[in-house]
Amino acid sequence: MKPTSNRAANRREFIRGALAGLCGVAALPTAHTFAADRRAAPTLDAAFRLLNFNPDAGDAFTVVWMADIHYGVGNAQQILPPMLAELRGMNPRPAFIGVIGDLILTASTSFGTVPGAAQRLKAIEEFRAFQSHYEELKKLAPVKLTLGNHDTYPGEENLGLFRAVFGAEPVTHAFKEKGVTFAIANGGSCGLLGDRQQKWLASQVKTLHRPGGTLVTAVHQPSVGRVVRERGIAAAIREAYADLHGDLWVVGGHEHHNDDRRFRLPHGQVLTQATITAGNPKTWGTELPGYWVWCFAGGKLAGRVFRRIGDESGFAIAPAATNGEISPVLLPFEDTRTLWKVMVGEGDEPYRRTTKAAWCLNYWAYVRELVYEFPLKVANGHARRCATLMDSPEGGKPMRLAVAANKTDWKDVTDSERTGACTVFTIPQTCLDAGTLRLKMENCAVSGFALME
Repeated sequence: MKPTSNRAANRREFIRGALAGLCGVAALPTAHTFAADRRAAPTLDAAFRLLNFNPDAGDAFTVVWMADIHYGVGNAQQILPPMLAELRGMNPRPAFIGVIGDLILTASTSFGTVPGAAQRLKAIEEFRAFQSHYEELKKLAPVKLTLGNHDTYPGEENLGLFRAVFGAEPVTHAFKEKGVTFAIANGGSCGLLGDRQQKWLASQVKTLHRPGGTLVTAVHQPSVGRVVRERGIAAAIREAYADLHGDLWVVGGHEHHNDDRRFRLPHGQVLTQATITAGNPKTWGTELPGYWVWCFAGGKLAGRVFRRIGDESGFAIAPAATNGEISPVLLPFEDTRTLWKVMVGEGDEPYRRTTKAAWCLNYWAYVRELVYEFPLKVANGHARRCATLMDSPEGGKPMRLAVAANKTDWKDVTDSERTGACTVFTIPQTCLDAGTLRLKMENCAVSGFALME
């Protein structure tokens, strides 16, 4: 994510209402931040004892998760080396270490940014700086790494900047460890896995997972509940987890803070999305720099331990499962009352007229001005309402949505209903008479449009 201050760590509530079903959009559940139920332990071994976890048992193992190490921000010697110093003391060593994206900063410094020549050279330098410490990390345990939005950019072919340093190093992984299934996917620049990787993920988890077992999928962007930014994650997880039962988890970074959110899949199974904080002390966020130790026994998650580097209180334990509200994993406009829809990156080009925004493959970010024009005949003249999927960036100007029947007579949409990222409004009579609906959006991110009765 773009490194700015006061980001999404404070976002906890979205508007809830009757339009959730209408738009196929669920408001995200409230994050569980462990403030009430974490207990401190002076050492990792003491944390294990609090969890009643014996790492030496034959069916037990640990996994270390870290994310958003962002080589290129601050002093490289203050990123992985302090974690390396602590992890060398683990006994037994973890089964593997997962580094889940945003290894560097400069391959794409913000959503939709395509680097120039100088920026590409700097990104390669950052990958090389990370590589020297990565080699040390591999001496401790097998390392499973993947990429995030700062490690690649929209339209990059074959992960060229990463491959210039790491060659054929894999960025996707699927395997079992003592009965637990792990799948690690490359979320890339926009959380869009792509058809090939999405099919791979679905095939791997359905082959490896056993009913009632534990499945952990890692991807940089924790976007299971989103329909605007990184909306491809929800579709990929729904497909991969269709009809699966058991203890289902998705772990990601990207947001630079710790929380859990729970979601219900269409077949009724609940999954937990765990977001972990950044491992770099100089980036924005909360409870950083830090890493997590997940503890498994008998094929189940026994508990989790969080370590904030430099925290004198030691190690904090978190439960293997959390309570709280559950939201459905819905896809955009998932409703039969939608007459017609079009998603960004999926056939929207004929309708786009003005673009002052950052291109993120299947959504627009940092929208300063975005104009689309829709002929109402696409809905056979039956449309009376319009729905847009748009999010407002925090800390910026208020989001604006305006409508017109022509190129000049713009009117702000003031009478609308909004749930989560979905805004629904009545199409003005002037547009119905003209047979054309023009939409102008400002100060937002945008992913799709629908015409409705």
